[in-house]
Amino acid sequence: MTEEGLQTLQDLIFTTAPHELVARLDTWRDELAAEYRQADADRQQQIAELLSENAVDLRSVLADWALKDNVVATKRPDETLSDEQLTEEAAKNYALLRQWGRQDLAEQAQTQVEQIVSSNLARLARLTLQGELNTFWGNDYAANLRAAMRKGACLVTTNPQLVNIAREEDPEYWTPVRDRLREQHPDYDALDLASAMTVQVVVANAKLLRPIWELTEGEIGYVSLQLNPKNAQDTSAMVEQANWVWPRLTEALGGTPNCVFKVPGTKAGIDAAAELTSNAMGVNITVNYALSQQIAFAGVIEKNSTAQVSFRTQMDGRVDDPVGEELQELGVSDWEEVKTWCTTAIRQRDYRMLCMSPQRGGVGFTKTRMLPASGRGPWNILRSIHREPEVSTFITIFPNRQEEFDSEPRELNPDGMWTPVPDDILEKLLKSKLFRQSYEPDGMTVDEFDTYLPVVFDTYLPVVRTLKGFSESFDDFVAWVAG
Repeated sequence: MTEEGLQTLQDLIFTTAPHELVARLDTWRDELAAEYRQADADRQQQIAELLSENAVDLRSVLADWALKDNVVATKRPDETLSDEQLTEEAAKNYALLRQWGRQDLAEQAQTQVEQIVSSNLARLARLTLQGELNTFWGNDYAANLRAAMRKGACLVTTNPQLVNIAREEDPEYWTPVRDRLREQHPDYDALDLASAMTVQVVVANAKLLRPIWELTEGEIGYVSLQLNPKNAQDTSAMVEQANWVWPRLTEALGGTPNCVFKVPGTKAGIDAAAELTSNAMGVNITVNYALSQQIAFAGVIEKNSTAQVSFRTQMDGRVDDPVGEELQELGVSDWEEVKTWCTTAIRQRDYRMLCMSPQRGGVGFTKTRMLPASGRGPWNILRSIHREPEVSTFITIFPNRQEEFDSEPRELNPDGMWTPVPDDILEKLLKSKLFRQSYEPDGMTVDEFDTYLPVVFDTYLPVVRTLKGFSESFDDFVAWVAG
C-alpha cells in the first residue's frame, strides 16, 4: 500500500462526517471505476486493493471510533452510522470488485472481516467504546500496527528490541530511510543516528494513531518511545535525549506529539519522570514490576506532571517467570499454575491503592494509567479487564499473544481484574522472596529498584535482565544504523 493510498483510506474513515460518508463513497467508487477502465495492470491492482482495504476498514473497529456512536471519541454534531449501513457500503465494494473480475480480493476482504467479527480483541475494544468496559488494548510491537488497529488497538509500545525487529522485517523500506538520514546529517554520531532512526519508526506509528488521538482530544492514541536503555541510571542523559527527540517529533507530526517516553523504573528514572512530565512530556514507566515502583512513580508523576497522559507498565511475564522458577526450586509442585496469579495479585493491589477514589479507600491518582504488558497467556489479558470508572487500563499485547487470544471464543468478564486469587495460591506465592518484594507496598526501597534479587536465583533479576536485553538490542540497532 502506497503512502498516498493509505492516507486516502485514513481520510475516508476519519475525516468524513458520518452523514456524508455514503455520498462520498459513491463518488469515490465512481472515480475509481472510471480510472480502472483506463489504467494499466499495475494501477488496476492498486485500485482494486484500495477498494478491498476500504471494505475491511468499514467493518473494523476503525469505523467504531469515527463513524459509530461511542462514549470515548469527541463526536461531531451530526448523526452516526449503524452496523447495517456500514455493512451495506462494504457490500458495494465487494460487488464492484466482482464486476472487475477480482473475486480473489473480494473474498480476501470478507475473510478479514470475518476474522475481525469473531475477534475477542475487537469485542473487547467495542465493549469499551460502548461504555461497558474501561479497558483498552495496544500493539506491543513496532510493526503491523494498522492490522491491530482494525481489531481495536489504540496504543503501540516500542523498545530497542522492537525497533530493531521493525527494520529487520522490512529492510526494503527502512534501509533507504537510514541511508537518507546519513546523507542529511553527516555530523551525527552513531547514537544521534540511532535516535533519528527511532524517530522515523515512531512517527510512522504515530501518524496511524493520530486520528484517534485527535478524536479523543489527546486522551488515547499514543506511541511509547524508549529512551536509550544504557542511560537507565543517568537522569541527565535520559532528559537530554528526550529534549533532543521531542522537537523533532513535533516537527514531523505538525504539532504536539502523540508520544510518551519510556522511562525505566530505576532510581534515576524517578527524577527523569518528574522532570519530563513537569515539561508536559508524558512518560511510560517500563522495566517496572513491583508495587513499590508503581507507588513511587505514580506519586512523583501525580505531583509534577503537566502532561495529559502517562502510563505505568507492569511487565507481567518478566516477573511471573522468575517467580515461577523460584517456586519450582522451592518444591512447589504446581508452580506453573501458581505463577500465572503473580501479577494478578499485584495489579489488584495497585488499582485499589492508587487508582480508586479516597471514598473507596485509594488515593485517587488520575495522571497515570495502568498498563499490563509482556503477558505470557490469555490469563494476563482476562485478569486485566475491568469496568472501573476512575481510571482506564491499557493492555499491550505481543502479536503472537493476540493470535492466541483470538484463537477460540472467550468470555470477557467485566470484572476479570477482580478474579479472587485463591487463598492456597497466594500462600504459595508468598514463599517467593521476589513475589514478596513485588507484592508488598514496602517490598523494596528506592535504592533497591535497580538490583533487587530473588532469594535463590541471582540470574533472574527482572530489572537487570530486562535492561541487559534492551541494551544488547540497542547495540545491534546502533551498529546497523552506523554500519
